[in-house]
Amino acid sequence: MPFPELLRRVTARLDEADSGSRGWFLITRVHLSAALLKTIADYLYSVGAAEGVTLENPHYAALASAAGIAGTDPGRILRRHHLLAMETPLSLLRRTHGASWRSIRLTSLGTDLATVPETSAVLENTLDAIVFCREPYYTERRVSQYDEFEIHPYRATLRVLRRCGGWIDRDEYDLFLSRIRRPQEISWAIEGIKEFRTINTHERGLLLGEVRQRIPGKKSYTNWRDMGLHTFSLFSLGTSAIRVDQSLWLTTSVAEEMQVPPEPRPVPAAARMRQPVVLRIPVPPPNPGLTAPPGMRELNPGDEGELIVAKLLRAAGWNVVFYTNRRGYGFDLWAQRGASVMVVEVKSSFERLGSVTLTRLEYEAAQRYAENFCLATVENIHDNPAVRFVLNPARLRHQVRQTREFVIARAEWEEAAEQI
Repeated sequence: MPFPELLRRVTARLDEADSGSRGWFLITRVHLSAALLKTIADYLYSVGAAEGVTLENPHYAALASAAGIAGTDPGRILRRHHLLAMETPLSLLRRTHGASWRSIRLTSLGTDLATVPETSAVLENTLDAIVFCREPYYTERRVSQYDEFEIHPYRATLRVLRRCGGWIDRDEYDLFLSRIRRPQEISWAIEGIKEFRTINTHERGLLLGEVRQRIPGKKSYTNWRDMGLHTFSLFSLGTSAIRVDQSLWLTTSVAEEMQVPPEPRPVPAAARMRQPVVLRIPVPPPNPGLTAPPGMRELNPGDEGELIVAKLLRAAGWNVVFYTNRRGYGFDLWAQRGASVMVVEVKSSFERLGSVTLTRLEYEAAQRYAENFCLATVENIHDNPAVRFVLNPARLRHQVRQTREFVIARAEWEEAAEQI
């Protein structure tokens, strides 16, 4: 197709609307990760949101602490971005009193997210169900604004990725993918993306300029462009796709084949400690910061790293079981493909990883399983995740460091307990 014809087709689609931003309106101004959503859902479930809960300032403070959200008014940030996205379009929670955020309830999907270990699998189902632009995934007002759209965005995206080499970039999303209004137009987007890849940089700039000149104001245009990247992050929550910088990829296109061999033996769980016969319960002073249950542990790169590694292994044909919340094993994942089996310890960073530290338990597991123990490193989790695997890390040169511990003698704590 000659470039003038491609330009005509793009401008014709843009001219059908009153603005260059007339496309999928999924999510703005927030990068979501599966681990972050899991952290929020865990906390809400722990304070009774499966039946319904009234949110107070201490709840917002606990959520902000757990999710790493800064600011003097964390409730406002959560309501405008994170909780809003969990309601529409993800349908993980619902407001129970009209437009007010005073009371909320987790949906069945939100409860699954909080209680089921397979976080990405739950979110895959969530994404697959979204219909743009229909209730309950969008508000009544948004539905009336986009009444000509009726499309499953995630399903359509996966179809386009499969037909376009396993990936698309933000320009292709802007010009073609986000403009699909009904399933019959998916082939239009695929053809447009393939043609777009044959033209030069100048011609690409001309096409994007058509969008820019139809969106009044530099800030509005920037917001529209950024929304595409946040949508890539949204689509990366499930098992089928992953965001790599400014592109969206099928997970199966990113996953690399690996070769590993035989069966690990799980380490027995430690024996339970006995409970004391006589229990002296203290009466602490009031604490305004604890009037609601505190948040779950703070979000850390390890949460997201484990989900990324598991997603890639599954895409390469491995069966994966999470061991993250099981104590006494010394690894995060167990994986099997055919006769090959391994246990995987994941070390992650939001930026570049420096030295990697194995705990005593992890190092003992690395020694025990040797060639069946794999160290997975994940760097730059949010921007451009880079995953690498190292088999049998116990064979590598390493330093042994003493762990800092705080030892309270029995005489000290026993005397203090008697004073209650």
